[in-house]
Amino acid sequence: MIRSNFFWKNFLSYVLIIAFTTFVVSYLLVIKAEQFIEDTALEGLQEKLVLFEPYFADGSTWREPESIKLLVNMARDAKTRLSILDDAGSILLESEVEEITSSERHDMRPELKDAARQDIGVAKRYSDIKASQTLYTAKRIQTAKGPLFIRLGVPVRNLQERLSDIFSAVAIGAAFGMLLSLLIALILVRRITDPLSEMTKVAEAISLGNYGARIRKLPRNELGTLGLAINRLAEAVQANISRREKMEQIRREFSSNISHELKTPLTSIRGYVDTLLAGALNDPQHNVRFLRIIESNAERMSNLVNDLLRLATIEANEGLVDLEVIDWRPIVEEAIARHQPKMDSKKIELKLNFDAEHMQVKGSQKAMSHILDNLLANAVLYTPPSGHVSIGLRTIDSCVELTVKDDGIGIAKTDQPRIFERFYRVDAARTKNEGGTGLGLAIVKHLVIQIQGSIHVESELGQGATFVVRLARAH
Repeated sequence: MIRSNFFWKNFLSYVLIIAFTTFVVSYLLVIKAEQFIEDTALEGLQEKLVLFEPYFADGSTWREPESIKLLVNMARDAKTRLSILDDAGSILLESEVEEITSSERHDMRPELKDAARQDIGVAKRYSDIKASQTLYTAKRIQTAKGPLFIRLGVPVRNLQERLSDIFSAVAIGAAFGMLLSLLIALILVRRITDPLSEMTKVAEAISLGNYGARIRKLPRNELGTLGLAINRLAEAVQANISRREKMEQIRREFSSNISHELKTPLTSIRGYVDTLLAGALNDPQHNVRFLRIIESNAERMSNLVNDLLRLATIEANEGLVDLEVIDWRPIVEEAIARHQPKMDSKKIELKLNFDAEHMQVKGSQKAMSHILDNLLANAVLYTPPSGHVSIGLRTIDSCVELTVKDDGIGIAKTDQPRIFERFYRVDAARTKNEGGTGLGLAIVKHLVIQIQGSIHVESELGQGATFVVRLARAH
């Protein structure tokens, strides 16, 4: 993560933004602080002018040695330079020098020129006496002896000393703020880049065929939503791949089973045809029996093809059947009539258990007839001679339940989940001998699903089997 270009690009972007922002804010703070200190100093000088002004009201007392000493001490205590000038700009008193020797006129100084025009003047300029930049303010006052200028000044370096303290505070604050901001930026960038890095790895794994890869840590933000979407996409892809593999496995098994189912009767037919052609056709003791066997195998192949076509048609139309109100009872009676000869030949006793005279459901007459025909045929097939087969109809809540029970060999628990699969036989040898295709229960299951019902089996080995079909009751 730390070495990724994406991380560094984002983090350095934050660093540049934070550094630039810190510099601009600090610079503006310094400028404002400098201006504030200068304004504050100027206000302080102007306030002191007001304090000094009463000492010059009579125009003469201030010239006494004691008064001069007092004024000089006041100026020094206030850390200001005091200058008294006459109306012509000549210095009469200077607190920073013991004796005035210069006859230079100061009336052209900007602060005095402004004071002459508007009573108060301000200027920042170089001072020969202080040998530094000095901030001045001057005021023109009227005394009993004529006008005077009072001027106060403070060296800029004094202000800069105060400003340096502010500089230090701003620098420390800026450094601390920048450090804190960088730490926060590091956390924020990692919160963005870490999930994205994991998402990238998972996406790459999925692209390489690892469909079980998942994003484990999902943040509670938009990135988390994106990660969840990637996980769902991976699950969908994995499900589709699994389904495709399963369908491919079913297709292979289906092809193998069809080949096997067709190969056996074809081999038998070919063998008996070869035998007949070799001379058995003229053998009155065997030729008819051989032809009967050929006919039986041909019929078995025909049944297999018909069942395959029927199953394909059912799967193609699954969910497209228009349901109608159908009464189970007439369908049961017709099915019994079709299978009665077989039951009579095996001396099987049929029992009927109906809750009511009419048992109407939402279904399809053709589908329901085929379902019951197949279940009843299986029951008769697996019930031993002189056994019992029962058909029941009863209402349970919003459904009508059809049961077909036999006294056969039963179905083991391990076989029950697979009996509705194509070509799966519990007793393969016996079913083949009876002409079964192994598709009957698969067709039944798809027909039940097609008419929006359910089917399951209840059985124990040696105790027969009961097939239960439930369809929605018609109200």
